[in-house]
Amino acid sequence: MGITWLASYPKSGNTWVRFILSNAIFGPADKSIDVNRRIPDLHRRLPDDRLARAGDGSDDGAPLLAKTHFELSDAHPELSRTDRALHIVRNPRDVLLSALNYRRLNGVTEAQLSDRAYAEMFINTGGDPTWKQQKFGTWGSHAQSWTGTDRFPVKTIRYEDLKADTVGVMRDAIGFLGLDIGDDALARAVKASSFDSLRAIEIREKADPKRKDGLFLGDTRTSKQGVFFMNKGRTGQSLDEAIAPGLDAMLDARLGDAARNLGYTS
Repeated sequence: MGITWLASYPKSGNTWVRFILSNAIFGPADKSIDVNRRIPDLHRRLPDDRLARAGDGSDDGAPLLAKTHFELSDAHPELSRTDRALHIVRNPRDVLLSALNYRRLNGVTEAQLSDRAYAEMFINTGGDPTWKQQKFGTWGSHAQSWTGTDRFPVKTIRYEDLKADTVGVMRDAIGFLGLDIGDDALARAVKASSFDSLRAIEIREKADPKRKDGLFLGDTRTSKQGVFFMNKGRTGQSLDEAIAPGLDAMLDARLGDAARNLGYTS
């Protein structure tokens, strides 16, 4: 069975898409770790996930979907087994702000790294430098690697379109994936994967001292400070307004051409 990648630069909506597809294909998931088993994360593998079990005779007939943040290259794991990819992109301004929240979620304080310092570092690097070291590339090079390939079919969806018409965009994505999911089942999956539903799962899991590894990193301390993995899901944000004047122009100078190639005009 070939692999269908859910490919994205980090903080672009991959977790949301995984929940929708998991709920639509396999049924409701009450725990985030169930989503990790059903649609494995290449960067956080589990011994009992579907990618690990592929070929062991336990195939349930469902498509083999897996998440990746890697830039597409000859070095990408499991490349020879790849069938296709659903590629998710998001406005780099919103990615930057979500990435900053992710730093705070993992305990990096304002005293250690100010909002402005992080934004300037992200812009100058073309993305988060830690992610570049992890072979995710820059925001622009990551997008180009997936949109420009002719190795296998790739369908790109924009986070902004997904938020504006979740059912419609996912209906197109499901068609591309070759899945047969009815309208009612898709509507239920979208509802079960709403921002409020996923935030509720995150809060419940972080409050459980016996919880096992799931998708939502961080702890109750950051949650109490109002910092969550499921942050705000906003679109069309301004760095000038959120952090400091001049950052929007700075980002446009560094990432504007790559952003415009994906339909982001400001």
